[in-house]
Amino acid sequence: MCAIAALLVYQYIFSIYEVDFSVKPKELYSDNISTVTIAVVPLNAFGWEAPFRNSPADFEITEGVELVDVVSKDEENGILILKAKNQPGKVTVLIKSKNALLPSAVEIPIRPNIAYN
Repeated sequence: MCAIAALLVYQYIFSIYEVDFSVKPKELYSDNISTVTIAVVPLNAFGWEAPFRNSPADFEITEGVELVDVVSKDEENGILILKAKNQPGKVTVLIKSKNALLPSAVEIPIRPNIAYN
């Protein structure tokens, strides 16, 4: 009975069924300070983050590479940190996760660092 319960817990709680992409914050400002963290979040059968699991991923900046600097790139844990330079625009990052069927693109707008009247 314990073996069946352990198997069910492993299959529904610890197994990765899909991945989600966390982008925090959703936009950057062209101030040479703003950073964004893109993380690949493994989800279990209930749609919760799978405990004690990570999802390796490859990150490729396909658009706006000249607008950001890569602060940290941890492909083993699926985390990318970018810092905006001093130009507004749009950055597109292509994410190829080990646990996803198809690659996904994430777009991050870089807003001008001025106030409008």
